[in-house]
Amino acid sequence: MFTRRRPVHLAASALLPSARLALVGLAILFAAAPSPGSTVVSCAFSGSPQDHADSGIIVANYPGNNISRLHMGYGTNATGQYLITATIRRDAFDGPIVGRSSIYLNLDANASGNVDGFFPFGGANDGAAVSPGDTLTITHTWSGPGVLFFDAGNGAFGSAGSCGGAYETIGTSPPIDVQVRGTMGIQIDQNDQTNACVKSDTVLCISNHVGDGRFQLTVDFNHAGGASGSGQASIGTLGVTHGGSFWFFSQDNPEVLVKVLNACGVNNKFWVFVTAGTNVGFNLHLLDTVTSAHLTYSNPDNVAAVPVQDTSALPCP
Repeated sequence: MFTRRRPVHLAASALLPSARLALVGLAILFAAAPSPGSTVVSCAFSGSPQDHADSGIIVANYPGNNISRLHMGYGTNATGQYLITATIRRDAFDGPIVGRSSIYLNLDANASGNVDGFFPFGGANDGAAVSPGDTLTITHTWSGPGVLFFDAGNGAFGSAGSCGGAYETIGTSPPIDVQVRGTMGIQIDQNDQTNACVKSDTVLCISNHVGDGRFQLTVDFNHAGGASGSGQASIGTLGVTHGGSFWFFSQDNPEVLVKVLNACGVNNKFWVFVTAGTNVGFNLHLLDTVTSAHLTYSNPDNVAAVPVQDTSALPCP
């Protein structure tokens, strides 16, 4: 069963993390939109595609807190239209998915230079969330008449090191494949956000008004046998602003679903609903970044969690 602790008022600055989490959906675009933020990884392009796009890309110690756009250069050995999908994961080539994005490019086998590819990540109001310091892996899949190649930068094949943490691997075998080039032609932009709640691998931001990320949620869990840690915030679902979910052990196995609804016109309260398909012990922490009111919902270990329907959770406005 859940237990709930009543709101307490705390200094919001003491509770807000310096990292942010992640969400993203599949986007299919024909043209690049301007980047909405700042560039956090920028490695020089050679100007021509050299390497087969089934090679992997590593970005170690990523300095940003989200990914809004990935820019790379492409070419081919057969003229035609290509549907190219870039997938970004965390920690390993088979790690949790940060985001996946697809674009169409018309490529000419006789072209002497790159064709720019711009992949959008995240939603309309934020990028795909990560935490600063994460290791990111990037892989490609494509459909089209020929082989896809990418611009791997100015480093020689077999070179060591990296450019801003970015380098090429010979393939995409997990966890991290063998390095073959110490450079990559790559640019990664982030969305510069000013919300009090900053998403990360472990922080979920739920909005009152679209994009405001008013409610900050984290969860810690513990289970008999020593399994414990911070719940991981799941990739968001397109169009969902008032809820989200967490996973504990595997990204494909969500544990806790939570939503926060504005019922100010009903009883002058925000309502909180929690459903957890688990018997793992956990504490779900919710912070209203506007009022600094804080709630914790708890479930003891080895007890099947029951739904919470808290219709007097937080005061308005």
